[in-house]
Amino acid sequence: MLVLIGSCSGTAASGHQVLASETYTLINSTNLAKPGCPSRCGDVIVPYPFGIGNNTNCSIGHGFNVYCNQTSDPPRATLREEAYTSLKLISDSTLRTTNKVSSRCYLPNGTVSTSFQISLGYADLPYTFSEVNKFIVIGCDDYAWLTSGTQSRNISTGCMVFCSTPEDVVGDQCSGNGCCQSAIPHDIKYYGTQLRTLQNSDDMNNTRTFNPCTYAFVGEENAFKFNGAADLKDTSLSETIEPSVPIVLEWAIGNLSCSDAKAIDGFACQSNSKCVDSKRESGGYRCICSEGYEGNPYLYPGCQDIKECDDKSNISCYGRCSNTEGGYKCTCFPGYIGDATIPEGCQPAPKDSKFPVMVFTLGKPLLG
Repeated sequence: MLVLIGSCSGTAASGHQVLASETYTLINSTNLAKPGCPSRCGDVIVPYPFGIGNNTNCSIGHGFNVYCNQTSDPPRATLREEAYTSLKLISDSTLRTTNKVSSRCYLPNGTVSTSFQISLGYADLPYTFSEVNKFIVIGCDDYAWLTSGTQSRNISTGCMVFCSTPEDVVGDQCSGNGCCQSAIPHDIKYYGTQLRTLQNSDDMNNTRTFNPCTYAFVGEENAFKFNGAADLKDTSLSETIEPSVPIVLEWAIGNLSCSDAKAIDGFACQSNSKCVDSKRESGGYRCICSEGYEGNPYLYPGCQDIKECDDKSNISCYGRCSNTEGGYKCTCFPGYIGDATIPEGCQPAPKDSKFPVMVFTLGKPLLG
C-alpha cells in the first residue's frame, strides 16, 4: 500500500515543530561512559548507551556503536564505519547528523548538466527520522519527491517550486515560490529522493540564468532559513546546507515496551531511574532518572541523589535546607516560623509560641 503524505507546496499548518521531551542530561552527567571507554570524539560527547568503536564493549549493543575517524581534523564521529554523514550531537532521545543534499543543475539553455540523488537509511540500526525534519526543495519550475516506508506501509511525499523571475521569490518564505516544504511521516528508517523538471518551455532559458540548480533535502525545519534569490543563484548551496542544517534521528533501546523489557534479562534502566516507552511504531524504550536524581540511568550504579542544598540557587528555600534521598526539606531556622520556601516567609516566633513548624519537602508542606 502506498500512502501519499504530501504532494503540494507550503508549510505545515502547525508551524514550527519541536521535540517537547528533548533533554540533554546524558551528555551533562559525570558518569558518561563505561570504565576504560572514551567519551568524546572530537567535539562530540558520546555517552553510554552509545560507545566508541566496534567490538570494544563500550556501547550497550552494536546498534549504538559510534565510529571515530581520528585521521580527520577534528576527529569525525559517524554511525557507520563508512558514512556520508557525521554525528553532531546526542540528546536523551535524539541524534543530530550532518546533511546530504540532492541536486539537479542545468546549463543556460535548460539542459541538465549534473544530477545527484540521495538515499539514506538506518534499517539495521535503532534510529528513525524525526517529524521535526521537513522535506525541503529550493529551486524554480522543478518538483521533488521522497519515497520511504514504515513497518506497515510505503510512503511518498513531495512538493513543487515555481518562479519566473527573481522578484517572484521572497526570503524567509518557503511556500512554493523558490522554496517549498513537506512533512515527513513518523517512524521511517530510510528514504530516497528524486528531482525532476516541471516543464520544458522557452522561459526555461531565462529561469536558469538566475537559478542554475535545484536542491532537495531532509532537515530540521527550525535550523533552515531560506534566503530568497541569493539561494536560487548559489551553485554551492549544498555545501552550506550539509554542515548547518542537521538531520534529526530518534533513538530507543530495542523494540520492546517497558513492561515487556522488565520481564526479561538485559533491562537497561539502572537504579533510581524509570522507563519511558517510545512512541515509535517500531517500539523500544528509554530510561530517565527519577525525580530528585541525576546521572546516567543506563550505567551502573544508576542515577545518584541530587544534593539540592549544595546549590540553593536551583531551589526555593530561604531557611534551613536538609538533603534527603531523592529530595530535600526546607524549614525555618530555630526561633522562626512560617513558610521557608518564599522570601521573608519565616518570621520571628512569639515567645511561648506553640505554632506548628512547617516542613517543606520538595515544595510540599508537611505539618510537624
